[in-house]
Amino acid sequence: MATANFYLDKADKQGKSFIMMTYLAGGQKFRHSVKIKVLLSKWILRKQRLKENNKEDQLINSHIDKLEAIIKDAQTHSLLFHFEIDFDFVKQRFFEALGGKKEVKVTFMESFDEYISLSRTTKQAKTTDRYITCLNHLKAFRKAKRYELTFDRINQHFYESFTNYLFNDKKQLNNTVGNYVKTVKAFMNFSMDRGYCQPSRDVKKFEVFREDGEMIYLSEEELFKIIDLELKCERLRIVRDNFCFACFTGLRYSDICKLQDENIKDDYLEIKTEKTRDFLRIPLNQHAKALLLKNDGRLPKLFSNQKTNEYLKELGELAGITESILIVKYRGIEKVEFLEPKYKFISSHTARRTFVTLSLEKGMRPETVMSITGHKDYKTFKKYIKLTDKVKLVEMNNIWSKKLYIA
Repeated sequence: MATANFYLDKADKQGKSFIMMTYLAGGQKFRHSVKIKVLLSKWILRKQRLKENNKEDQLINSHIDKLEAIIKDAQTHSLLFHFEIDFDFVKQRFFEALGGKKEVKVTFMESFDEYISLSRTTKQAKTTDRYITCLNHLKAFRKAKRYELTFDRINQHFYESFTNYLFNDKKQLNNTVGNYVKTVKAFMNFSMDRGYCQPSRDVKKFEVFREDGEMIYLSEEELFKIIDLELKCERLRIVRDNFCFACFTGLRYSDICKLQDENIKDDYLEIKTEKTRDFLRIPLNQHAKALLLKNDGRLPKLFSNQKTNEYLKELGELAGITESILIVKYRGIEKVEFLEPKYKFISSHTARRTFVTLSLEKGMRPETVMSITGHKDYKTFKKYIKLTDKVKLVEMNNIWSKKLYIA
């Protein structure tokens, strides 16, 4: 059965989406962007057309009708010439009708550039940066191993060659390599959906390396060592106050650095998170309120994440957080160990981990913590619970504190 369907792609920050067409026949499909953005509220899902409120809406619907007519005409000619609906024939006739010439093939690199470009309006900036880094590694791999990157060469041999290059030549660790493999898989799915390449069983089988990392967090004593530091350096004071506020609220760096006066509502902090777009209403405890009061009701403007992480390590050293920490990671099956003072592992995300861990240790219910941090997936959240050996010790002693009577 052959079908042509029209729908809306992901919305941009203004809530507008490109109108897309997908043609499916014989298990194959191609996509075409109408290159017109509309609001979701104007789209009639059942009719696959716009509500006609003005002349522009009528013209857009007329253009969609024209595209559908081109597909139907191509299918009719395919039946006449081939006695069946031939996918490649219909696809070629469709693009010839639009441009007056045969469809131009999109290369691997051209598609990746498009993938990155579209991500700038639909993804977080750090996600786009990860895509760019992955593409740079692919280009370096192509040059170093003389492996031409075309869609039909993204197979099991590519997977083995690329991951070996990342492990052995670039000395990347498992989770980093796993992120690049995940990006390649997502990109290939993007390209398949747009009809730039054929579906691949090999791509589906690409293993995404993933292992639990060490979850560095501060103990209550360490946290208050940082809070109690007498600081004459303004940059360190700014980073300290923002970091500690995050330790008492569970906020990410991306949310802390964008806090406005209107986010503070008496005993609560109300915010729509940058990463997940969730609306959170976070109770402010006495320590968070004290930090706001100290700064005249608002936190000082924070530095870049990179600079913040650099200054946090300086703060940790000044606070004497020098306990030796052994971090074990893997490069393939090779164990890689890092033995460093704890302050060297402190980053902006340590604050969120500290909030979750200390809240659990103090007896806050996991579901309450999750409602504050915005965690929806218990599988993601439970890695924090593994950290709290102190909780197990306290609960074990509380439960078994009653005197035993032996007959």
